[in-house]
Amino acid sequence: MATITIAYAGRNGMTRECAERLAKELNGIDVTVCNLADGFPDLAKTDVLLAGSAVRHGRLLPEAKRFFDEVARTGGDLPVGVFLCCGYADRFMEYRDRLIPRDLRERAFLTSNFGGTLNPAGKPFWDRMWLFFARSGIVESEIEDGEYTPVLPGMIPENIGQMASFARRQLAGKRIAEMNNNAQ
Repeated sequence: MATITIAYAGRNGMTRECAERLAKELNGIDVTVCNLADGFPDLAKTDVLLAGSAVRHGRLLPEAKRFFDEVARTGGDLPVGVFLCCGYADRFMEYRDRLIPRDLRERAFLTSNFGGTLNPAGKPFWDRMWLFFARSGIVESEIEDGEYTPVLPGMIPENIGQMASFARRQLAGKRIAEMNNNAQ
């Protein structure tokens, strides 16, 4: 049976929520969701890999960096989609280009930002301090009818849906290729 593995690394729950939502978008497919903090999935047992990480303080989490490097080195022809969860949407391209290994980035069928959060609730003291500083630096806003509405980060469901659609296409393409190989 064809399978999709969603491997993620996160600290505050946002990346886990995005991975779970992605799994729901892939209903009807055998999906395994794997937290990289608990270990790396067996890539030989998956047909499509969706790998993601939170970006904290402009860096990947260490387990995500190790996993991305391993997939870039040993992933072969495994179809891969990569997502980041970052609170600064305007920095996504820079994060993508700097944090995701070039080999992985170039062979990924999609790289996407699933959004992020800058919510200080329940965080340790120094994380709260950093988050208050980070939130005060957000200058992107909309002014409509004289009203100032700051644009704060959050989950981007349409990007999650797009990743699910691309993953379904990759899985279907792999099934067709296997059927053609078996027919010969």
